Amino acid sequence: MKTQINFLLMKITLLILVLFSLNFQSQNYYFKFPGNIENSSINDNIKKLNVEILRIYKNGDKIKFNDNIFRLYILNGDYKKGLFYLNELKGFPKYKGLDYQEIIGIQFELYALSKLSSENKSYRDKFENTFNRKINSISDKSKIYLGDFFRYTEEALKNDILKFIKTDVVNDSISEANAVKLCRYYISYIIAKETNHIALPLIEKVDREEYAINDSVIIKTKSGNEISLGFLRYKKGENKVPTILNFSIYNRRRLNNNEKLNSLRGYAIVNAYSRGVYLSHDQITPFEFEIEDVNEVIDWITKQSWSDGKVGMIGGSYDGFSQWAAAKNLHPALKTIIPSASVGFGVDFPMYNNCFSPYMLRWLSYVDKKTHYEIFNDEKKWLSVYNSYYKNGTAFNKLDSIYGKTNVIFQKWLKHPSFDEYWRSKMPYKRDFAKINIPVLTLTGYYDADQRGAMYYYDEHHKYNKNANHYLVIGPYGHSGVISGINEEYNGYKIDSVAKINIEEISFQWFDYILKEKKKPKFLKDKVNYQVMGSNQWKSASKIDQISNGNLKLFLNKTKLEETEPKLDYISQMVSFSDRADTLRSFNDEKVFNDKISPEYLKDRLVFESDVFENSFEINGSFTGNLKTAINKKDMDLILTVYEKLSSGKYLKLSHESFARASYAKDNTKRNLLRPNVVENIPIKNTFFTSRKVEKGSRIIVVLGIRKSADTQINYGTGKDVSEETIADAKEPLEIKWYNDSYIEIPVMQN
Repeated sequence: MKTQINFLLMKITLLILVLFSLNFQSQNYYFKFPGNIENSSINDNIKKLNVEILRIYKNGDKIKFNDNIFRLYILNGDYKKGLFYLNELKGFPKYKGLDYQEIIGIQFELYALSKLSSENKSYRDKFENTFNRKINSISDKSKIYLGDFFRYTEEALKNDILKFIKTDVVNDSISEANAVKLCRYYISYIIAKETNHIALPLIEKVDREEYAINDSVIIKTKSGNEISLGFLRYKKGENKVPTILNFSIYNRRRLNNNEKLNSLRGYAIVNAYSRGVYLSHDQITPFEFEIEDVNEVIDWITKQSWSDGKVGMIGGSYDGFSQWAAAKNLHPALKTIIPSASVGFGVDFPMYNNCFSPYMLRWLSYVDKKTHYEIFNDEKKWLSVYNSYYKNGTAFNKLDSIYGKTNVIFQKWLKHPSFDEYWRSKMPYKRDFAKINIPVLTLTGYYDADQRGAMYYYDEHHKYNKNANHYLVIGPYGHSGVISGINEEYNGYKIDSVAKINIEEISFQWFDYILKEKKKPKFLKDKVNYQVMGSNQWKSASKIDQISNGNLKLFLNKTKLEETEPKLDYISQMVSFSDRADTLRSFNDEKVFNDKISPEYLKDRLVFESDVFENSFEINGSFTGNLKTAINKKDMDLILTVYEKLSSGKYLKLSHESFARASYAKDNTKRNLLRPNVVENIPIKNTFFTSRKVEKGSRIIVVLGIRKSADTQINYGTGKDVSEETIADAKEPLEIKWYNDSYIEIPVMQN
């Protein structure tokens, strides 16, 4: 019996080995590339490969199966089966509700239907007739996305195929998975080659029929300057509609799908640009003239035949600043603004808490008549500039010379290290906010580098206008997320599912509410709306001071954070400004959620750690506190970052890091140098807002130190203009005594 069992096991093993061998062999196919995609034999070779794949192709994932099989059938010339599986794909719940659900794969559909046409006409005529029939059967909303399905050019697809073959076909052999990919590439190439030249003019014609578009308008201002703008309006809509205005320094020129979609909602869309951008012949001067120029554009809008006299503004970063600049001298037609991640000129850019950064020159390099994204994105070049400045200890005001060209605006900004009249004159300041009586919806994030600009406008509006109708939405977002769309993960941190909101949809519900007297967006439960990280919920309050009801006061006692004030002592720190062994290796931010805090980040910084918290609690708001210190110099630039160290040992950065120049900590409008070797109190303020449910078993970590790296303006502490200091001022190291009655206050919501 035992012998029979062993014999049976041996047979089963042999059978498995045979089947495995057959399966392994079936995964690879012979494919010979003739060396030129224009060679007729490649078509035969790929189609032969396609037939073999069709014979055996399976995939347990039904969406992937349909997505591949319809292409394989169309490549095989079996157009009816291809269309069947394409329609199956479009019907999956995953695609339900998409604006373009009914035209998914339309380039394949039009190609296949044209091939199936029995009309006695040329292929061009067949395609045009098929296209026109399809257009008449789909919604105007779907028509917006037609161009997206024909955006890949014949040349680009050809290059993709050649690159793919070069890397994935080895010794005339290709795996099954790669064979499917190759066939996918090839049918897309064939369709682009045969139909793009027909389809694209037809799509442009549809656009002209659906929308009134003019992207080449020039406005002559009262002062004789030029402003370039473009506008879009849905022709089938009402004769007079409200206008949504975006005023930017970035030359986007083309009106995109979102703007077409929003015009369908019943709005005229206007994109206007700062002086010197696109068609304007003026000198480009960022931030200088938005107060006057935005209002000139609004004036122009109100005089158009399609305008109902009401204007709302939208946009983020610089485009958020331009909204507040317009509000400083409020035009009666401007009824609401939705500023996202708004730059506070002189508040958080080009300096934050009176500290400049090399990034300001990088930004200036790409704002021009044409926006130079290729210059901005040249990481190798900018790393070289930053590291050269740092390694050589060059004065910060010579950074533009290192780049290779004197920048007048860069030099002008450096002449204003205080938050003086220059900055204040470009945007609302103090009593200006009292006159801003329109509804405002501010959007920002805990990790948004321009959060402090956004919060400057928010705080000052409420301070000077007790009846400010100003809503706030803030969550675990970075700068681009608030502006361009929120992803499920930010820099290593997977956000709570409720945090993934549709900002575009909320914004236009707001416009409907204000400009069309419809219902307020359901999402806005109250004036202050904040997402509590770790709780998977949004909370709301009528005022920002209602989101916390206490402070957790933690003293910086050497390496500990302690709730009880310790016996007076201090910890010493020494920072050598002549040590330049470290260099900047990339511009990637430290991860928000990570296994550890990187050693590079901790250079010239101290770490303070609390005891384990026995209960969970909420942090809601911005950190404040006081640093009691004595140094041997007249100034220093501080940096402060707060983390939650989870019971798992992982670290969550609770907000964007904060930094400040000590000599401006008490008054950002006037420099007050520190007295060497005298104990000074430096207030912690204007830090980043956050909200987090701190887990039971977690600790709070505070990282405190000196700002000294290639991507910073280095403050050597001499008391001279920091932009003029060089490594020659670094002879004496910075010596610091951090007294342990220094503290940080964390705003909390206590039960």
